[in-house]
Amino acid sequence: MKRRYRLATYLKTYTGTMAALIIGAAALLSLCAGCSDKAVEGKAEVTNRIITSDTILSGMIGSLLPAHGYVVEAILPPGQCPGHYDVKLSDIEKMKKAALTVSFKGMPFMEKAGTERKAQLIVDADGRNWMAPDSYVYGLALLADELSKRFPEDKATIMARKEQAIREVRVEADLLREKIRRAGIVGKSVVASSMQKEPLEWMGFDVVAEYGRPEAMSAREVVRLAKIARDRHATLVVDNLQSGPQTGKGIAETLEIPHVILSNFPSERGYIATLSQNVDTVITAVTRK
Repeated sequence: MKRRYRLATYLKTYTGTMAALIIGAAALLSLCAGCSDKAVEGKAEVTNRIITSDTILSGMIGSLLPAHGYVVEAILPPGQCPGHYDVKLSDIEKMKKAALTVSFKGMPFMEKAGTERKAQLIVDADGRNWMAPDSYVYGLALLADELSKRFPEDKATIMARKEQAIREVRVEADLLREKIRRAGIVGKSVVASSMQKEPLEWMGFDVVAEYGRPEAMSAREVVRLAKIARDRHATLVVDNLQSGPQTGKGIAETLEIPHVILSNFPSERGYIATLSQNVDTVITAVTRK
């Protein structure tokens, strides 16, 4: 009788233990399967990694491609000059692993990287400054066509997102132009970095003289520009953040007129926010009493 009791107790304990082990194993397999699915999803999200030379291109491409399946990253920090940027080994590694690299023609640091990939898109800006809204829209259309060729499975989405992005830019640009008109600064004369000429003309300014990088500015050139600015009653001297934020400061001080610095690349906040900031900067400077 005692033996039967002990045997029954043993079998009960053994059965419970085995059941617990089976349940635990099933739970572990389920967890692993879940982890595996997440890993696959995570992998899918970065299947197509796009590396661009700068934040104009990364912002545009990010607005054109579907949110899933693509990651877009810029090499050049938004506040830095393309001509003075030293490409890093980590940058080269990123470009080597990218599904596609996209760069403006003539970006020296991209040429130094020497990746020479087949999956490479070199964009000719066609003499335009893509920070100006009309040129930004031109760029969106150009990039949408190129991306559709490279990712034909997403062509319909890319084209739909292009139209949406163009509408958004045009609406915001019209609002900014109205803001400029109300400020009463349309038609005023300015002296500016050549890098900012097109955006300033879009704002309605008359760029009466322009200059290049600081290394090209001699004392004679400063005197020449100051004379033009005085004769044409310039109200502002505008420098470009990336190519030399203090290049025109001496001209402004000589004439005792405001000196401002605008960005030629979108900040981390994006294109519209940067364009709006540039507009606010010039309005404040010109209308300041």
